[in-house]
Amino acid sequence: MSTVTRICTQCGESFPLDSRYCTHCGHDTEASLPVPQNNLPALVGKAAVPVLVGAASFAVRAGWRLLQNYLARPRPQPSHHPVKVVNPQPLAPRRSVHVRTSWQVSDSQGNWRQGNAEYTIEFED
Repeated sequence: MSTVTRICTQCGESFPLDSRYCTHCGHDTEASLPVPQNNLPALVGKAAVPVLVGAASFAVRAGWRLLQNYLARPRPQPSHHPVKVVNPQPLAPRRSVHVRTSWQVSDSQGNWRQGNAEYTIEFED
């Protein structure tokens, strides 16, 4: 029975068919093979163009028709009702105290921290 072998393109020696690398020089025989490419995205892209053009055309026509209907609607005339002016009640005088504090603290390592706070207290008469 005969044995099928591969011939190395680098050194010309034969090696088993199921080996990827040459047993004599170590050359990778499958490295020079073309990488299979998937053509499906290109086909889907070509097929999607008419669908997208149709959808865009439909959207433009529908939008145009909606705009025409909106502009053709009769507008209600604004009613002229007299505006009633209400005089606001005068506010009772209030007393307020505005407190502003600031602080600085240092620790034994010489780190300084500082901050400030501000608030208002109101008293009704």
